[in-house]
Amino acid sequence: AVVSTQSTGSHSSCHCSRTSVHFSGKPCRRLVRNFSSESAPVGNMKKQSPLPFMGLTVVLCGSVAITAKVYSDYKKKLVDEEKKKQAEESKKNVTSKGTPLLGGPFTLVDTDGNTVTDKDFLGKWIMIYFGFTFCPDICPEELEKIGDIVNLLDKTPSAPKVYPIFISVDPKRDTPEKIKTYLEDFHPRFVGLTGTRDQVKRATKSYRVYFSEGPEMAGNANEYIVDHSIVTFLVDPAGQFQQHFGQRITAEEAAEKVVQKMNEFHSAS
Repeated sequence: AVVSTQSTGSHSSCHCSRTSVHFSGKPCRRLVRNFSSESAPVGNMKKQSPLPFMGLTVVLCGSVAITAKVYSDYKKKLVDEEKKKQAEESKKNVTSKGTPLLGGPFTLVDTDGNTVTDKDFLGKWIMIYFGFTFCPDICPEELEKIGDIVNLLDKTPSAPKVYPIFISVDPKRDTPEKIKTYLEDFHPRFVGLTGTRDQVKRATKSYRVYFSEGPEMAGNANEYIVDHSIVTFLVDPAGQFQQHFGQRITAEEAAEKVVQKMNEFHSAS
């Protein structure tokens, strides 16, 4: 609207139209009315229905829910398949008694240079430990503990005699003579075994024992540490693995478990 003023004598006049407003002297009420009427359609504009937006929201939410359900089902299927796979693997590695399949045939050399196999120990209870004579602390401690276990079992009237066996994981340095001298500091029934690297690897693989030569010290090819598993294995007279003992178990606890396994074995025989 364009507002213009015109003077016509002593009278005030007002001439209004939709496109222009002319006044002089007094406010023009039609000006207000015209402005109100122009803006009325805006204020009274018909509101759009929210239903289309609500419908879109429902569709989006439904799509998200369906996608989440599909993904959840897919993920559950993968988890179930993985569990099934692990269960099948476990069945392969467990005997009918529920004992892990550890142990197996081996061919090694004793401290007198004689060839020894696993069959030479059939009919006897044995405890096998894998280590090396240059071990600074852990191996001596474990061999000492095995000796204590054997002594405790010797004092148990119902327990058959147990033969401790030391198998070297360091055939490069542990000669039969070296092992023989080393074992003199431990239980007199200890049997020391070694062999070629391949023979030792086959024996450790049967019992799933890890070992690895560390770096040479100060450039000396004969000075190194061998990293290896710290486990003692109990094998029954049938040549079957029965129990393993870790580093933390005490001699008393281990001896108690050995007696338990012996009783179970002989009651089932």
